[in-house]
Amino acid sequence: MSLMLDKDEFFSMNAYVESPGEQTIALSGYLVEHRSDGTYIAPLIPDLFYGANGSQLQHSWRQNFTTTGDQTILSRSGGLPEVPRQELYWRKISENHVAKEEVKAAEAQALQPTSPWVIALAVVGAIAGAYVVYRLVK
Repeated sequence: MSLMLDKDEFFSMNAYVESPGEQTIALSGYLVEHRSDGTYIAPLIPDLFYGANGSQLQHSWRQNFTTTGDQTILSRSGGLPEVPRQELYWRKISENHVAKEEVKAAEAQALQPTSPWVIALAVVGAIAGAYVVYRLVK
């Protein structure tokens, strides 16, 4: 899944950390900025986010988790941390391109494989339904 994040948008990702130590949590997607001359996007980089310990990530998605449990592992608040514009690879796009990317992301999420438990419950439900119909007809 690709994340489309406005330049000044708030972002927070929580996770349950099972063991402390070095972990890599990488996001794919784009930072979006609407300027007077059009819409620009730049690939997400680690420097745009704060890690679990509250400090800005530095050129790597890798971070050290010192504690376990439910916690915020990546965050951004109102566009902070801010990275100088020249450090990001900005490219101008059309408004249609942004809409198409959002549709592609939604379609990709919709095509995610269904959990085996959901499939098993559906099969059991279908068998039970067929049995009820059989008993009613008989």
